[in-house]
Amino acid sequence: MGVSDLSLGAAADGPRATLLTSGHIIARIERLTASSMQIRARLLVGMATFFDGFDAIAIATTLPLLIKQWGLSSTQIGLLIAAAAVGQLIGTFLFPLYAQRHGRVRAIAYSSGIIGITSIACGFAPSFEVFLLLRIIQGIGLGGELPVAATYINEITRAHNRGRFVLLYEIIYPIGLLASAALGAWLVPRHGWEIMYYLGGVPVVLMFVLPRVIPESPRWLAEKGRLADADTALARFESSARVTLAEPEDAHRYDAMLASHPRRTVRDLFSRAYLSRNVVVALLWSSCGFIQYGLSTWLPTIYQTVYKVPLQQALNLSLGASALGVVGSLVAALTVDRFGRKPVIVAAFLLCAVTLALAGALSGQSIYVVATLCSLAWGFLACGFIISYVYTPEMYPTSIRALGCGLGGTWVKLSAMIAPMIVAALMAKGSMDLAFYVLGAVPLLTALAVAWLGIETRGKVLEQLHA
Repeated sequence: MGVSDLSLGAAADGPRATLLTSGHIIARIERLTASSMQIRARLLVGMATFFDGFDAIAIATTLPLLIKQWGLSSTQIGLLIAAAAVGQLIGTFLFPLYAQRHGRVRAIAYSSGIIGITSIACGFAPSFEVFLLLRIIQGIGLGGELPVAATYINEITRAHNRGRFVLLYEIIYPIGLLASAALGAWLVPRHGWEIMYYLGGVPVVLMFVLPRVIPESPRWLAEKGRLADADTALARFESSARVTLAEPEDAHRYDAMLASHPRRTVRDLFSRAYLSRNVVVALLWSSCGFIQYGLSTWLPTIYQTVYKVPLQQALNLSLGASALGVVGSLVAALTVDRFGRKPVIVAAFLLCAVTLALAGALSGQSIYVVATLCSLAWGFLACGFIISYVYTPEMYPTSIRALGCGLGGTWVKLSAMIAPMIVAALMAKGSMDLAFYVLGAVPLLTALAVAWLGIETRGKVLEQLHA
């Protein structure tokens, strides 16, 4: 919105009469210090993201028992793993589009409700076919929550230390993966596979809580011309700040910045202006989907069927990957604002490619050698990929930011549908070494693309980064 978008509003420190513009809203966000409302928003949206990760990886810990219960073939196993990705492909379009029109918070709330309701239903599924259908429906929520949540957290944060703020929120996703793997290793052998899906139903609560306790994105409201609502939402963040905030004096600079860029629409998202950015985003998110669904989701099954270890040992070994995923994500959060987005992504993805290549070369060795290399590969990938949750929203302006993040999520789902089938086919032929080489080629290609085409966004206001 430009300088002509004017309204009257009230500040956090009491009634006032002042001329509001979109630039004024942005200026207030950029001088906003840490506030308890920001922390509350990060924690509650983080809960949604936690269970997104929890439910996404639950299939890995329950799959060995589902195979036995329903006598699944390799093709059916691949379909079951890929089923959620089919729904996620729908969700990555549906919920970002909804968020762009009706708001970020409502989109996160509704996607969380779908995740929780269908998770509980999965626990009661009487057959493979019903379970498969429920996983597809659940995928709609799983696919919609992550990109919209990443968009929201980025939009309520100022440029200074934005990477750390966002990634300390996003680390909840690999924690959800770790919790799912850890609880699965303990609960599934004792209480059956159903228990994981009952626990995954908790996000239903968030469907009712989120819209009532956290404000809508002031940036989105301002972009929609709802400046009075943006003022009210932002005042809730300001009123919980730890210090008294002075009125910003540089609103005109942000208004000029906004006026210098054309308002982007969905059509622009696929234009030449965003071509290189879209390529980088596509490869970043494809790498995660390909390796998460082609390796991490498969790990307990690979350990049990290829290396012939008991279920409990297979589940315990797979915990290593989830644990290093959390470590890698924490490293990213602590380094992304110091070294920048590009250097950390490139280094992490190159190291991931190297460890997967080593896993292929040493695939005939002890399971502990292979498990260590697989865990390291996932840790490196997590370090690089989690930055996508701050880097991707930085690539697009507010008017198409949620859709841009959804586009990234689309590539996760497409690769997630392909990767399980490739791994299943290679496992059936006994070619685990080739499977690791194929998996390793993906992060290698991504590292090269980011180094060549990626832009550096560290320390820049979101509105500075418009293409």
